[in-house]
Amino acid sequence: MDALLLASFTARVLNELPEQKRGPFLELGCGVGAALLAVALLTPECPGLGLEQAPELAGAARNNIALLGLTERLSVMDGVLPGRESLRRCREWSRSRSRDHGDASMVFANPPYWRSQEGRPSPRALVEQARRSEDALDIFCAGAASLLRHKGFFCCIYDARAVPRLLESCARHRLGIRRLLPLHARAGRPAGRILLEARKDAADDVFMEEPLYLHPPAGGDSRWTRQALEFCPFLERSL
Repeated sequence: MDALLLASFTARVLNELPEQKRGPFLELGCGVGAALLAVALLTPECPGLGLEQAPELAGAARNNIALLGLTERLSVMDGVLPGRESLRRCREWSRSRSRDHGDASMVFANPPYWRSQEGRPSPRALVEQARRSEDALDIFCAGAASLLRHKGFFCCIYDARAVPRLLESCARHRLGIRRLLPLHARAGRPAGRILLEARKDAADDVFMEEPLYLHPPAGGDSRWTRQALEFCPFLERSL
């Protein structure tokens, strides 16, 4: 669900840009490609690249891209952040796909939310790796800043309880906060996630959007609110 919500948010930011500035886009830590594919489906013609450190997940992402017939637009690269070689290859890819041979116009990510001792550990190593890391947020923000062009955009989804950590990391890497969208499971409950839009080399100029409530009151006929489905139509197909 987080990947699909991030994809809809990212695609909305891209589609608000003039057509000549909409690509290319990169996802850091693309996993099996859910968000990467969703952004591609919502932004026709934009080329995209996913960076993934787990070979089995990168392979699954390539298979999913092929199944949807998007191999001409999307690629997946094996690589580890903050490795210089990975960043260099991503930068070369962006410059080969952009109209002006520049860096990426959009980088997005769903970084691990928890540090050690936070949350419940998973028995599956890949899940645990995706959920927990001491310094992942700072690594992802630094990677985004390195790969973005001047005034390029960074979008991510993060634990709403750790917003100060997110804002501090963006500030360290010259990512000015532009928009925040709180995500609530239901009305009356605190936000569980926050969607963030930031811009490289820009001052903070924060617009706080109306909260997005994902589920109707308990006992309703629908799993998702109309508001949630309008924001992210993929939710209707998710399990």
